[in-house]
Amino acid sequence: MGSQGMSSSSPFVVNRSQVVIVKPSKATPEVSLSLSTFDNDPYLETLAKTVYVYAPPSPKENVHDPASLFQQALSDALVYYYPLAGKLHRGSDDHRLELRCSPVEGVPFVRASADCTLSSLNYLEDMDADLYQLVPSNVAEPTGGYNPLALQITLFACGGITLATALSHSLCDGFGASQFFKALTELAAGNTQPSIIPVWDRHCLTSNNFSINVLGQVEDGQAPKLVDFGEACSSVATSPYTPTNDMVCEILNVTPEDISQLKEKVAGEVTTLEILAAHVWRSRCRALKLSPDGTSLFGMAVGIRRIVDPPLPEGYYGNAFVKANVAMKAGELNNSPLSHVVTLIKEAKRAALEKRYVLEQLREIERTLKMNVACEGGNGAFMLLTDWRQLGLLDEVDFGYGGSLNIIPLVPKYLPDICIFLPRKHGGVRVLVTLPKTAMSNFKEHMINTLNL
Repeated sequence: MGSQGMSSSSPFVVNRSQVVIVKPSKATPEVSLSLSTFDNDPYLETLAKTVYVYAPPSPKENVHDPASLFQQALSDALVYYYPLAGKLHRGSDDHRLELRCSPVEGVPFVRASADCTLSSLNYLEDMDADLYQLVPSNVAEPTGGYNPLALQITLFACGGITLATALSHSLCDGFGASQFFKALTELAAGNTQPSIIPVWDRHCLTSNNFSINVLGQVEDGQAPKLVDFGEACSSVATSPYTPTNDMVCEILNVTPEDISQLKEKVAGEVTTLEILAAHVWRSRCRALKLSPDGTSLFGMAVGIRRIVDPPLPEGYYGNAFVKANVAMKAGELNNSPLSHVVTLIKEAKRAALEKRYVLEQLREIERTLKMNVACEGGNGAFMLLTDWRQLGLLDEVDFGYGGSLNIIPLVPKYLPDICIFLPRKHGGVRVLVTLPKTAMSNFKEHMINTLNL
């Protein structure tokens, strides 16, 4: 199990050009679009920033101007994904999101350059704060609303590039974001249209419509009890390491051999997701020395695309997942064998895939919108896991650069609860975590020591 520290010893400088607003290459409708209940979840309203790293093309490819190539590809992609060129607003009265689309709107696109090579930066494996130079900054809008998408392409001295997106989580989940990015690279590769045509259809996952779909299968008295966030927040565990501004983000490489060793500690069938989630959650609890009588909360995104009835249309790129949650006293978590933690995670996953659970989570989001409440995390007691391994991010689309060498989500330091499982080219998992600097070394020790027990 190796670690990729994301802290650069030699900061580099990225030179950005003026922002260009890229509009769809063909006429698109002027319309206001409503979003699904899942999309309206206030906890999702953030711009997810991701950097994709590509090595220099081979001499025979001869990609003369990659920035112009992707500017045109973006313009063509927006014909299909025109909502991403709109302006997103949240109402002050009902707290719901609205997307206003107009032919005069577009997507901020930034051309940039760096005078160093990607190899000198280890293909961005060992960087943290400097990465923010590679992602587009938010563009202020005097008329209100904000852009749900912005792109930046940075050309390095070696000829390699990075593509960075800032994409609203309110409009796309991981599968939706991956679908859009694949369309962008397919059009850059010369395809006349994306292999998957996007579908809006956000009405499919509104609370009213979903109630109709499962009518007769769900009764109020049978609805499962979700983890009570109010109660969890009132008794949340505390750490001697928080609050602090000295946070670090690192990526740990977990090999297939590491995962096999972990699975040997648990009887019966267990998935990589289940065993590694349990291991990371417990290791974080121990590393942060959470107060034993306080509550630690684990949350995991569980996709529901396969259980929705009627099925979501192919090309649906909105949010289609629920959160499977487990709450434990930190002392119990700290002292529990992995097998017990795995069992709780399995049960939470199983419950999350029941239609009555989905309906109850839709209702919970509606209640949250009406009350306009928020539960602050950030002290380490919460762990919110999202798994990117099945999103097809390593699929190669030949636009002259081959497949991506590295994919780095930029998790804001004020959201340290988020943990991401990333794909690894040679098997295993890359685990992205953010912790107080003083606790990070403890975390890595606990992750490794458990393997050697």
